[in-house]
Amino acid sequence: MTPMAKKTDTVVEAIYPVDPPTGPEWAAAPPPVAIDTEWLLTNGLGSFAMGTVAGVNTRRYHSLLDAATRPPVGRINTLTSLNEMVRYDTECFELAAHEFTDGAFHPKGWQHIEHFEKGLGCRWVYVTGAVRITKTLRLLWRRNLGVVSYRVEPAGGASRYGVNPEKVTLSLRPLIGMRDYHHLRRAMWGDPGFTAKHNDANLTIASPDGTTLYLHADAGAFVEGNDWWYNFKRRAESRRQQDDVEDLFSPGWFEHTFNDITRQVSTLNLYFGTEPINVDDFKGEDARVPHLRKMITHVKKQIGDAVKPNTLAGLVTAADDFVVEREVDGEPMMTILAGYPWFADWGRDTMISLPGLLLSTGRYDEAKRTLTAYARHIRNGRVPNRFDDYGGEPHYNTVDASLWFIHAALEYVELTGDKKAWNHTLAKACSAILGAYERGTDDEIAMDADGLISAGNDHTQLTWMDAKRDGVVFTPRHGKAVEINALWYRALVGCAERLGDPLLDKLAKKVKRSFNKTFWSDDLGFCIDHVNAHGEDHSLRPNQVIAVSLPVSPLSAKRQKAIMDLVREKLLTPRGLRTLAIDDWNYHGHYDGSMFDRDSAYHRGTVWAWPIGPYVEGYLRANKFSKDAIQHTRSAIKPLLDALAVDSLGQLHEVFDGNAPHRSEGCIAQAWSVAEVLRAVVLIESKKN
Repeated sequence: MTPMAKKTDTVVEAIYPVDPPTGPEWAAAPPPVAIDTEWLLTNGLGSFAMGTVAGVNTRRYHSLLDAATRPPVGRINTLTSLNEMVRYDTECFELAAHEFTDGAFHPKGWQHIEHFEKGLGCRWVYVTGAVRITKTLRLLWRRNLGVVSYRVEPAGGASRYGVNPEKVTLSLRPLIGMRDYHHLRRAMWGDPGFTAKHNDANLTIASPDGTTLYLHADAGAFVEGNDWWYNFKRRAESRRQQDDVEDLFSPGWFEHTFNDITRQVSTLNLYFGTEPINVDDFKGEDARVPHLRKMITHVKKQIGDAVKPNTLAGLVTAADDFVVEREVDGEPMMTILAGYPWFADWGRDTMISLPGLLLSTGRYDEAKRTLTAYARHIRNGRVPNRFDDYGGEPHYNTVDASLWFIHAALEYVELTGDKKAWNHTLAKACSAILGAYERGTDDEIAMDADGLISAGNDHTQLTWMDAKRDGVVFTPRHGKAVEINALWYRALVGCAERLGDPLLDKLAKKVKRSFNKTFWSDDLGFCIDHVNAHGEDHSLRPNQVIAVSLPVSPLSAKRQKAIMDLVREKLLTPRGLRTLAIDDWNYHGHYDGSMFDRDSAYHRGTVWAWPIGPYVEGYLRANKFSKDAIQHTRSAIKPLLDALAVDSLGQLHEVFDGNAPHRSEGCIAQAWSVAEVLRAVVLIESKKN
């Protein structure tokens, strides 16, 4: 699956093609490349469409529109899928594909797929005897609206009664979920209370929660025929040992007959969304194109021709998928979604992702608005770990989000020179964080006598290695953690300089001495991961890389290089860094099984893509941006750039197995995975080097 690009002065739309294999061996079930390869489309609001090449929905999150009714959250799975039927002469072909709980697939539309490609939309080409149907799906930018278009034309083959059928009838039956996107619809739970109304080619379906789905076909008519379809299997949920069965409602179908497809353009558009439909809104250039072109041009100015145009376009588009609006105190602000399909906006992920997604792409105003949105939610010196999916109060249960906030704020001001934002908002927020951490705040976060930050207890998980299930903290890191104190040192040095505060400068020097005394081990030849009342954790983990990668490091140049050489040898993989050395007794090489099993492996060997950013920066800094270091980091990042064309077309996964071949898992699209790869590319290829 090699991405191709549309030829323009600036390549904006990277195309990821898939040609599923055909043949009798795929008569019973779809080929793996068709059912395991997923695609994602976003609309800038937090809404998305998602599915597989084969058209089989394998997750609860798959649909033509998961609409954010309270952007960027309140997501509702609306139009879950379409059953499409093509009829001519006495022949009938179905393009849809479903898997059921008895193991059967019906219909088996993948058998007719000649070609699939994903760009800013998705396109399927089906060949059914004498007829070729080209189906495209796209979402309207920053609107909860989408359109599925069908073009019907001769395929050059022969029908049973002739080469060119006189009439071709296309039927489209919507299958409706209208449910919270985390849940599954079951008919046995009673009447969902849908209200369906139609006239001509218009259909509206209202659910009791107040959500309305609008559908409009630009040809033909709607035929009423209420029906339930039962026992759809969601195989990806089965693998996660989650609820995996769904029932869907259909109020009828849209139908249109094309007359003599050889003499005229034969198209049918089905518009849908949670807003009233105006067909004129879909005309003209996609509003996202100039938006992307500006960002691509900005990155290209920094890196020249170091990255192929289609790869650059794909990477910037992937980055843009996560940046959405969030209203704060009635004012439009920005935020960053942590990942699709199941994450909303998380403070830690947002601040780690911000430099790559927003600063590297020249989106300085959005960066300021994102920092401002989080600054307004700081409580007791703490940035929210995450905003609530259902509009409740933010959740404050992290030690590092606030420190990453300071890092992002300093990076923003250094790059833009925006003294107004610093003086008006950011300086106050950073000072509030530093003061709270120094005095002590919630979750036992406080500065110790040695100047280092300690946080949490046996029952909390406050760092990014935060997996906990059924009362079990799988990677206990309370006490003094190495990356937390590296970030603390970075915050003190940066704010001392920016604020002109000699007391912060004095404290930073104390922290530097304590950091080396507490974390560096001559016996190990690397940094201790964390220290608490139970002792020291000598596990080799990637967290210490952050102590090398930040603009200021408490470690000597010799120690920085020793860390990076060891991490290269022990933790680096083609998909990022392992979270634990492979020779550790606690190493878990596979991320699979139940949620308990997955959480158990989450930070005990599983590979994460995002630490590749700190790795690249740390390696370059430790080796003084030498030619050999640049060449090595190029090699380290290339497999992740190549991965854009695999699995989740045009996106990067959250995690991968620790063991080769490093199977992709977790979220199919993760903000900090993309952000840190993009930032790493700019670091490596920047003309400043």
